[in-house]
Formats: sequence, C-alpha cells, structure tokens
Amino acid sequence: MKIQSIEAIPLKANFKQLFQFGLIDRKSSQNVILKIVTDEGLVGYGEACPVPAFTAETQKSVVDNLNERVTPLILGKDPLDREPLLRQLERFLPHCPFTLTAVDLALWDIAGKAANLSVTALLGGKYRDKITMHGSVGWGEPESMVETALAQLELGYTALKLYAGRGLLDDDLKRLERVRASLPAEIQLLVDVNGLWSVTDCLKALPRLAAIGVIVLEQPLPAWDKDGQAEVVRRSSIDLAADESVYQSYDVVEVARRQTARVINLGLSKLGGLLRSRECATVARVSGLKVMVGSVLELGIATAGGLHLAASLPDLPYPNYLVGPLKYEQDVVTNPIRVEGGQIAVPGGPGLGVEIDEAALRRQDARAK
Repeated sequence: MKIQSIEAIPLKANFKQLFQFGLIDRKSSQNVILKIVTDEGLVGYGEACPVPAFTAETQKSVVDNLNERVTPLILGKDPLDREPLLRQLERFLPHCPFTLTAVDLALWDIAGKAANLSVTALLGGKYRDKITMHGSVGWGEPESMVETALAQLELGYTALKLYAGRGLLDDDLKRLERVRASLPAEIQLLVDVNGLWSVTDCLKALPRLAAIGVIVLEQPLPAWDKDGQAEVVRRSSIDLAADESVYQSYDVVEVARRQTARVINLGLSKLGGLLRSRECATVARVSGLKVMVGSVLELGIATAGGLHLAASLPDLPYPNYLVGPLKYEQDVVTNPIRVEGGQIAVPGGPGLGVEIDEAALRRQDARAK
C-alpha cells in the first residue's frame, strides 16, 4: 500500500459563543483537516487545531508545512510504516506538534481501516467503553460564569473546569467562590490558570481553593518557573497538573525528576498525536505520575483520537476534557459526540471510527470563494 495523495483543507470554523481562558479569546478556530488517500482506496483523516497559547503555528503555517514539507516526504510511502514516517517528520518539523498531529491521526486511521480494527485496539486494547468528562466554564463576569456552570450540569457532568489568572487574584478567587456557591456540593472543581500566577499568588490562593473543594490545579505558574512550581507542589494538598510545560516525553521526565506536578495533562494535539501522547503516558506511569486527557477544543476527528487514547490508558483518576465539538457551530463528522451522564462513548468501527460529512467539510472550506 502506498500514499497516493494528500490534501490539507483549512476551515472557517466558528464557536457558538466567545470562549475566554488564559489570555486567549476564541470565537473561531484555525482547524486544518488532512485527507490522505492510498492506492488501495483507503482514506485516512487527521486534524490540526493550532492555538497561539501553545506554539507559533497558525492555520497557514500548518497548511504550508503539510503541502511543502510533509507531502514530499511521505508521498509514495507505505502508510503502515507509521512510526518511521512520524519520526522522520519530527526531525523536519521541530516545534510543530499541531502539524504532526494531523499526520499522526490520519496514519492511525488508515492503519485501523486496513486491519479492520479500532485505533483503541491498535493502541493495545480498551480499559473502558466510555470516558468520564468534566465540563468547562470560561473566564468572564461572575453572573455569566454561574449561568454557564448551571447549564453544564444538564449534561450530567460531575466536575467542572473553571479558569483563573486573567483578572486580579482576589477578584478571580471571588469568581470561583461564586460559582462554587451556586453548585451542588457533590460537583467537583478543577481550575486552570494557564501559567498566569506567581508563587506568591499560588500560596495565597491555595487555602481558598481547598476550601471550595478544588481537586486539580492546572499549570498555575509559567512553564519556565520549575523551582516555583515545585515549591507549590510541596505545599499543596491539591494535585497540580502540568500542561503548558509538557510537549514531549522528556518534559514528563523533567516533571517527575523535579517534582513540578503530580498529574500530566495529555493534550493530544499539543503533544503531536497519539504516538507521542502514549509515550508521555508511559513515562508518567513508570514515574508515579497521574494522567488526564485534555484537548484544545478540536473538532470531531481529533476528539475521536483523544477518546481512543483515553480508552487505552489503564488509569484515569480524574475527569477528562474531550468536548471540543460541542463548542462549534458545526462539526465535520456525521456521528458527533454526545455527552450522556457526563460520559462520552468511544467511537466504534475501524480506524478513528468517524464518518466525514463531506458537505459540511466543503461548506467550511476556507479556500472556497
């Protein structure tokens, strides 16, 4: 089997409403869909969802890299040589994990379809059929956050992620406390700071976060402040998660060595795809670190990849975040995710298990006049 053609499709993808976190305001997304066709008629789909908070990649750079650098390297190659191809691309595309993710997912999709197996099966098998999720409440005015939080509960979530760091420390903590007071006592909270606090901020915040029952504090300090985050870990009863500080497996090694977190957030797109995400998960497990599976709010293709990753991991002590398609006005798959009882079923069928809505894909094609 040989790769016969490669098409990078930039999308005009819009969110249903503004979503604010960290210093980012997202009303639209720079998704790129990758379509790889083999000479045997198999088609694999991948997705890139570049976010400026993580890398300098943009929709244009992803498309250019796929057309000008990836295509010459993999056209005519056997797509089942997945790992050798991805390792070669790693060398040619340093610091481009979102571009790598698109290729990674498409190759896994082809491999599953060729073997008539799901990606979960290719990853070693499933530990679970459904993945427990947490909802998310973007940063905003307290009244709006409360309204969003209460609406999220209708999907059966037992945990919600809130965001902080954008405003003054005391104001942000009051926002979190206001949301907490509006929720049933059994709803758990995770808080993501996106690296916007200092050590002093964290130490001031920890007692108030513990008082409202926060179970995970994600990336409170900038990725460069490893000594500071290690100090916060030592002094916190709340599990700290590393996100912006982890891009490859050696970053997980560094987290374990310096004890800068107790949890690794496995963001498939930010890590460069399933191959590298599984490597990070393995390093975390042997290092005694917990994992959770996160996202950058992708569409259905990359979200399916995240669900297969989560299904293949032995231990997921915390809820995960793979609800991106719910934020969009329109998906590109015919079988979109559904949250029922706070969980999402892992897609069945071969490969990623998603069917592409070609009409929706073409409607959102940014190249269309």
